[in-house]
Amino acid sequence: MIKTRSYLFNSELKIWTTPSQNDIVYSDGDSVENRLLAVLQESIDISSASVELRSHIIDWPSEYHFSSIRHNLLRPFTFGQSNHILELGCGCGAITRYLGECGATVVAVEGSRRRATIAAERCRDLRNVSVYCDNIAEFELPERFNVVTLIGVLEYAGLFITGDDPVGECLRIAHSFLADDGILIVAIENQLGLKYFNGCREDHTGILYFGIHGLYESSSLVTFGKRELESRLCAAGFGNTNFFYPFPDYKLPNLILTDEGITHAGFRPADLLSRNASRDYTGSTRRVFHENMAWLPITRNGLLPELANSFLVLARKSMTSNTPVNWLARLYNTERLPDFATETVFQSKGDTIIVEKRLLFHQTPQHNLIKGLHLYHHPSSHAPYVFGRLYAAELHPILARGGDVADLAKWARPWIERLISEATQGPNGKMLSGTWLDAIPSNFVRDISGNLVLIDEEWQIEEPIPFAWVLTRGFIYTLTTCPASPSLSGLSFKDAINQVLVLLGHPPFTDADLKATAVLEDALQKTVNGQPHEIGFAELIERHINSCRLPLTISEENSNLHREITLLHKEIAMLHGEIARVKSTISWKITKPLRFFAFLWRWITILCCKRNTNTGKHLC
Repeated sequence: MIKTRSYLFNSELKIWTTPSQNDIVYSDGDSVENRLLAVLQESIDISSASVELRSHIIDWPSEYHFSSIRHNLLRPFTFGQSNHILELGCGCGAITRYLGECGATVVAVEGSRRRATIAAERCRDLRNVSVYCDNIAEFELPERFNVVTLIGVLEYAGLFITGDDPVGECLRIAHSFLADDGILIVAIENQLGLKYFNGCREDHTGILYFGIHGLYESSSLVTFGKRELESRLCAAGFGNTNFFYPFPDYKLPNLILTDEGITHAGFRPADLLSRNASRDYTGSTRRVFHENMAWLPITRNGLLPELANSFLVLARKSMTSNTPVNWLARLYNTERLPDFATETVFQSKGDTIIVEKRLLFHQTPQHNLIKGLHLYHHPSSHAPYVFGRLYAAELHPILARGGDVADLAKWARPWIERLISEATQGPNGKMLSGTWLDAIPSNFVRDISGNLVLIDEEWQIEEPIPFAWVLTRGFIYTLTTCPASPSLSGLSFKDAINQVLVLLGHPPFTDADLKATAVLEDALQKTVNGQPHEIGFAELIERHINSCRLPLTISEENSNLHREITLLHKEIAMLHGEIARVKSTISWKITKPLRFFAFLWRWITILCCKRNTNTGKHLC
């Protein structure tokens, strides 16, 4: 009988340790991880919805570990007291915290002592969570689990497992801990994700096209395409897999699609993706094409599963059929304050699609005051899905073809006329019922009859609101998701809006109108999100259309430029190293005489051509 590895509880660090464990070489950096631990130790609210932790987000590592968006990855699935979960590679405990709050018994394993300590601190008040500091390859416990997770871990298998096939061994280890009827949850980047074709740098190396060029080595990090990942799982004993597709990726997902949602004839996943921009975590803003537009033809041609930026996989030992997935997509708004965070489920019931929206955390107060107006949050709990084209997305190809202000006005005409038909004249200009606050292009669908249908009327104000507010926020939030058009170069949002109004026969907005709009929008954003956009709405109105993509800030632009230059230097250094490597090879040295004679022959030929040209002869 093999003796089980022994562990002792370290009450100071709140983790289980074993004397023979060696730290794995993986870290976000000493200063970063020390700060994460200090923040957790000093924070009162360390829950998955903590606004206190959110206030400490200052960079990508702190966003990754403290953002409540992380947990959207697992929100579609039900975990509770009946679940015994093993989290292999728990990092700093963000997912651990969420699983523990669900009531499951959680055993979390982390190879870095400091990161395990951070994870334990994140879960310090959850008695159902135990954190072990050990290498996954050596970890031993006698019990088996009905859920095992490898979230952002499989790609790093070469760092903590030796041998010719670290990935295969990692999957076999996960398999060994799983009960016969259990589920393995894997989340990993797609080697062939669309964002990598679009100029985003590989998430792990920060190098352009690293995965697409297949530069991974088995002893280091590695990611896979869908077919290869499926094959790897099957070879490890997981013959039954169910793929989900988190967007923009598994790290901070706000949208999760199913295979059923991608193939359902009455559902348009590309419309959800038209507002879902991918992120380059190195800070680069370089893009080759407008990714949001590309999803439409990709989806039509059935390629979305192959080009999704990340995969979320539920894998089983058993070959019995999976439990049917009756939902097509889940959309999350968890960047808001907890009172307003929502989940929207697109659910299939035969040929019918129902849209259900629910609050994720607390009950919303009856109303919130913004500048003397009573704001109500009324998520529509049950509504039919309107099949058609998202109205805001209709503007994308118009501007991609170089559309000008006249084209913008032609597109905006039915929306503006719809608003004006509902407006009344007030002492300070046109006013709309507060129920029209959400009547912006991203909340209209053009149905199969060509009519604009208003959907998702989530926000309402009791009092009348300025027509200028609805129109301005609608224009700006639509244009910031569109491709840049040369014909709008140099135009500010203010210029474009007023020129459109004039072209349609309406008076332009005054500076007072726009100032009032900015005050109201900033107040709304602060109420819902806890803070307004870093670019104030008044400044945003004055900014050039083609240079503004929310939520980019001026400081971020400068920072991104610096990172871009740094990464270019890194690539140049890598190329110089590759040149030096080639020159040191035996084949390069052997062919040196041949290259010399080839160069000599070209030099003699060029001299002959020049001399013959001077004498009037044409021999070359």
